[in-house]
Formats: sequence, C-alpha cells, structure tokens
Amino acid sequence: MSVVALLKAVKADTEGVETSLRVVGTRETPARMSLQIQVSGTATVQIQGKIAREAPWVNVGEAHSISALAFIDPVQFLRAVATGMIAGSSVSVWAVWAW
Repeated sequence: MSVVALLKAVKADTEGVETSLRVVGTRETPARMSLQIQVSGTATVQIQGKIAREAPWVNVGEAHSISALAFIDPVQFLRAVATGMIAGSSVSVWAVWAW
C-alpha cells in the first residue's frame, strides 16, 4: 500500500514495514489557530498554508520581521518560510489551536 493511500485512509494508529503513523487529536478543523513567531537577529518570516496536499502554497497574512503572536483561520497545512537571514540569526514558529 502506498504511503499516500495509507495517510488518506488511516483512522487509528498504524504500523507497517516502511511506515509508522500515530494519529494525534482529530481531523476536525479548529475554530482559530494561534501562531507564535520568534525572530532573533535579522530575518523575515512568511507563514504559508494550503487546504489540500495537492494545492499550491499561499501566503497567510503579512510577513514578520520581529517576534509576533498572530491569529489565523485554520488551514490543513502550514509552513513558515524565513528569508533574509544573516549569520547568527534564528527563527522559531509554533502553531497552537483550540476548539
């Protein structure tokens, strides 16, 4: 079974020869998501999201060059893209959601 088919069909913990998946929480969409963005030094952080595995990445909100707390509508997939980083800089992003 392909990993993609397994991820789409899984309802509980699954283990296989090449794949181990733990289901955490539910697939229900949260009402709001909180993002904590920590920028130390110089960098620009852009949050991107997409609603399906095959969908293109799109920017969610404005880019951040300083530490911030942001609230967004939920999306299925999220990532943070850091650009303009100089030596010694670091970026951390945490996503938290609640129903």
